[in-house]
Amino acid sequence: MKILKVSVKHIKVPLKKPYSLSKVVGTIKNTEPIIVRIVTDKGIWGIGETDPLQLFTEETPETIKMILEKYICPAILGLNPLNIANIHKRMDQVVKGNYLAKAAIDIACYDIIGKYANLPIHSLLGGRLREEIPIMWSLGSDLPEKNAEEAIKVKEQGYRSIMIKVGALSISDDIERVKAIRNAVGRECSLIVDANQGWDTHSAIRFAKLVEEYSISLFEQPVPYWDIAGMVKIRQNISIPLSADESLFTINDAKALIEKKAVDVFSIKVCKHGGIYKAKEIMDLAKTFGISCMMNSMIEEGITQAASLHLGASSNNLWKFGHAYFSPLRLKEDITDYSMSIGKGSIKINDQSGLGIHIFDEKIEKYKVDEVTIS
Repeated sequence: MKILKVSVKHIKVPLKKPYSLSKVVGTIKNTEPIIVRIVTDKGIWGIGETDPLQLFTEETPETIKMILEKYICPAILGLNPLNIANIHKRMDQVVKGNYLAKAAIDIACYDIIGKYANLPIHSLLGGRLREEIPIMWSLGSDLPEKNAEEAIKVKEQGYRSIMIKVGALSISDDIERVKAIRNAVGRECSLIVDANQGWDTHSAIRFAKLVEEYSISLFEQPVPYWDIAGMVKIRQNISIPLSADESLFTINDAKALIEKKAVDVFSIKVCKHGGIYKAKEIMDLAKTFGISCMMNSMIEEGITQAASLHLGASSNNLWKFGHAYFSPLRLKEDITDYSMSIGKGSIKINDQSGLGIHIFDEKIEKYKVDEVTIS
């Protein structure tokens, strides 16, 4: 089997409402996925997605399109998409880094492998260990009463894990938000606080100590991605488990975090790691050292979410609370039928071949910004 051509589409999908994160990342109103479709000489095609956010990933829609068009796609034409290791080897030979661009190709190749073998991707990764996975909801920065109102609604829908975005407001204001949400949902829901690099070490420790009474299950990425020493100091001085997100892109990042005993949990996002292949390497390393993995997400459409779901389905070191498999629900539309598998605070895992989702091409066209085909 050989790759004949690759189409690259840039789409822009509005969120249902603005999503306010930390002062570092800001407020998000749209997501701009890059969608790739790989066509083979056997008539089998695969689809992939990647989801840039320039203040988080460094890559942008424009850089991803350029890297795919000028470097990656020409390099993989004629290669066998069933040989995922060789696909990654070739991508790494032609361009360093650019993990999000490579992730779109990786996901599309896995989709092809699954369709060719008539197997779901989770079977290619070792097999499905569960029928469904609990999911979290995420609350952006807002007034305490508004966050509390939304928390009650999602609890009534069956969610038992809620991520609270902090770091955009003062510490005292964020504490009031956490307090209001905990009082609204009671002790039945796990709460995760995510600062998205919004604080320094001292502020993060102060915040963590002040919210301990609200039974926080996880504290994610409180300081800048480069400040591993700060993460170590925070972990040594708080009782809440600590998670790395922006500090964790590569296997070498994972190695450094493990060696320095900086975190308790890895936050896994398939596209930031370069795709399923390299995300699994990180998760396998984490398992060896007793680190749990939370399946997190960018502002993703259903293609990336489905890829992440297959990885989570086959993992035996998942974090015990909810995972971020809800992303398309906060968008104006899901370009796939992925969201139809979400219900009562969990997502069901199917056994259809490849990614196991249906693509709504008319929705992709509706939100398309531009397109290029490499052949």
